Amino acid sequence: MTRETFETYIAHFNNKRYDEISRYLTDDIRVQYVTPFSIGARPGIVRNGKAELRKAYEHLHATVRTALKLKHFICDGKNLYAELWTEYHALEDTPDFSAGPLQKGDVFVATNFLLHWLNKDGAFYDIRVGHHSVHDPSEAFL
Repeated sequence: MTRETFETYIAHFNNKRYDEISRYLTDDIRVQYVTPFSIGARPGIVRNGKAELRKAYEHLHATVRTALKLKHFICDGKNLYAELWTEYHALEDTPDFSAGPLQKGDVFVATNFLLHWLNKDGAFYDIRVGHHSVHDPSEAFL
């Protein structure tokens, strides 16, 4: 997987092209989202399989406009590390947004780390997503 190929994958996500996203994933893909690092924190979210992940993405995109921008990228053919600038622009009130409730018009900006495991065909079979920093909404590029 090259940086250019991964940027194409990100563009598919930003533009809600779920069938194209699916081509990068194994049928049994597992995506694990961060568990907040604090005593008493809720457990992270796990999405299993293409259908569950697509449903989550469709729900997300129904309520927010996403803008992901690749910052750092490392891939050795088996594992891929990416650091992403992530923006979420609330299209409507979104009480169940993963980082906390958003009101229509709110902007949430963060830096996320992602680790991807690739199978022998170069498809993702496991992805782990963690959050590094939250930024001021005025830094949004959209």
